[in-house]
Amino acid sequence: MAATAAAAPGKNPFSQGREKAAAAAAKTTAKPATAPKNTGVAPKPAEVQTATPARVSTGLWGRLFYGDGAKFSGALTFNSGLKDQRVSIPTGQDSVDQSNRVNQMMLLSLQYSPFSYWFANVTFRMPVREVNKYSPDFRYSFGYDDWHPNTFSLVYGNYGDNRFFPTSNNRRTYPEQGSWTFAYKFSLPKAVEKHLLIQKGDAMTCQVGTTWVPRFYSLQDNDRLRNKHVLLGGCGYSFVQHYFIRFTAFYYPDSSQQQPWDADYTYSFGYSAYKPGTFSIQYNNYSGTRYPWHKDSNANFREGTVSLIYYIPF
Repeated sequence: MAATAAAAPGKNPFSQGREKAAAAAAKTTAKPATAPKNTGVAPKPAEVQTATPARVSTGLWGRLFYGDGAKFSGALTFNSGLKDQRVSIPTGQDSVDQSNRVNQMMLLSLQYSPFSYWFANVTFRMPVREVNKYSPDFRYSFGYDDWHPNTFSLVYGNYGDNRFFPTSNNRRTYPEQGSWTFAYKFSLPKAVEKHLLIQKGDAMTCQVGTTWVPRFYSLQDNDRLRNKHVLLGGCGYSFVQHYFIRFTAFYYPDSSQQQPWDADYTYSFGYSAYKPGTFSIQYNNYSGTRYPWHKDSNANFREGTVSLIYYIPF
């Protein structure tokens, strides 16, 4: 969860950042359930069973999976904005269609987790309207990410303008503009947590971390600069195992590195069963939200996106 990769040459950086922001949603895949052994002991009542840890996302926009289930995972997502915005869709090597519309995308996400919590993830994106060979793009990430409390993670994510058929003078991808995020997840002390949890069975997990972006686009300089650093902290709260809320705040040690599309904070909420063959519905706001005391303050709920996700059963 940290800074965005820069926009590719020839693209409007602000629109690019908002496109990247709309691309994500944090999702997970759970281990298949097994039949309990007959021990002769009655199971615990649901209200006193140990709560499943709440899951928080290490990547800026989150990942679709956490690598704690099968080696191969997949999800199909319909993603929609909540209001008209300026959308740019390449129609040729040197042509772009720009219009005000509700930005809607179809996403296919695939992940390979060879062992433990190591993973490699790729998400293919295609607009619902005006589909041509230049319009699809992709996002990718890899690293180690254990969602349990008291664990570390190191994740590389590239959410920039990665094109199968790049337009003139552009590369297919820009690896140096991806972000490296190192984070630590933890549970709050019981003395604090008991005052925050609404009911038994709920759970909360928090994390702190830092992100480094080797190269990033600066709107003020109209150029690509080096070494953006961002600090982050946030928590995830789960209600009765499936309903969740997540919030993450960001701090830029060098405030000049924060771009209009770099958020002060992000948040999401929704429902997920965390199982292949099930659906999830989520709201995510990863736009350039600002605190009220900032001169460019904004917290427009309609800047967020709604995602309907189907976890593919392999």
